Amino acid sequence: MNLSTTKINSIFHKTSTLLLTSALVLSSGNASASVEGELGFQTRTFVEEGLAGQSQFQSSLSGQIEFDTSLGQGEFVAKVFGRYDFEDDERTHFDLREALWTYYGDSWELQAGVGKVFWGVTESMHLVDIVNQSDSVENPDGEDKLGQAMLKFSLERDWGTVDLFWLPYFRERTFVGEDGRLSATPVTVSNDEAFYESGAKEWRNDVAIRYSHYIGELEFALSHFSGTSREANYGGSVVNGVVAKLIPYYSVIDQTGIELQYIYDSWLLKFEGITNSGFDSRYSAAVFGFEYTQVGIFESSADLGWVLEYMFDDRKERATHAFERDIFAGWRYAFNDEDSSEILTGFIVDPRTEEIMFSFEANKRLASDLKLNIEARVFHGAESDNQLKTYGLRDEDYLELELVKYF
Repeated sequence: MNLSTTKINSIFHKTSTLLLTSALVLSSGNASASVEGELGFQTRTFVEEGLAGQSQFQSSLSGQIEFDTSLGQGEFVAKVFGRYDFEDDERTHFDLREALWTYYGDSWELQAGVGKVFWGVTESMHLVDIVNQSDSVENPDGEDKLGQAMLKFSLERDWGTVDLFWLPYFRERTFVGEDGRLSATPVTVSNDEAFYESGAKEWRNDVAIRYSHYIGELEFALSHFSGTSREANYGGSVVNGVVAKLIPYYSVIDQTGIELQYIYDSWLLKFEGITNSGFDSRYSAAVFGFEYTQVGIFESSADLGWVLEYMFDDRKERATHAFERDIFAGWRYAFNDEDSSEILTGFIVDPRTEEIMFSFEANKRLASDLKLNIEARVFHGAESDNQLKTYGLRDEDYLELELVKYF
């Protein structure tokens, strides 16, 4: 059975609509059920036009509905997300973020449906976070994820927690279209022509296991994933001697990961490491560093966190990302006020190539049901060398404003 990404998105859209309708019907007669939602308006202003003349202005509307209800010894949670982009058709999409049933046993739980799982401890990069696919059209930082079909069994004991995953369906990564921005390549990536190493394609049965525990102030986790890589390699589709578009190729991999986090007074020491087989040969990568928090800075209620991390990937130039031997420095300022105001800013620098990526994120509640998000990114240092991985982002500096209404 071979379904295109467009057909799969249509199925997810119809499923989302059905779940939302069912949720509203159930919540109307169930005192333990609740429905929450949000609507957002987002605008991005770019300093320059895109490499192919794309607009400097990009705006979109988004919405999310969340439903949860108790079901005996369990619960059911559903989250449906959608965005309509006025410029980029590929960024217009619906996604079933969650539709997850959970049954709670005695020191164990079983989950079935579509869900989201996060693994990781570091700030600049999440190497071990591999269960869910990135929703790259939402944001290039990889923080937004697509819903993943799963069956999960968790066992909690005094000696730690074990999570077992069966992941029966693979979600392809989303890519911006020819009118979209924030693409590191001069040509578009096809969303409908992916190749797979596995003969089962997107229907391969992936599996994962994770063990987590703590000893005193040390928290740690060990994980292993076997299945289709969430990252892709790319091949070019050539027309008249010119690369017209890029075609994703998804390898089958085995990835083992480790997470470490140690708390010492106001210091938080962090480490993430992986070893991965499946991209031509086995490779290793790691992110490690610290976060130091000054509590009540300037005799106020605010906290200031200092973050410093180092990113390493022994594939060097063959890595599928731009951070092979880079340094991240950042600052997190939490106002600790009634508006939940927070600022996170920092930069990633490659000491060898002198490439720099600056980021700024801030959010503040304007009212109990209204929130303002601000984001900015600046890419510097690759303007004159087309061999550098951030060369395609040289004209992608932008400021983003988003207003979100909750109900």
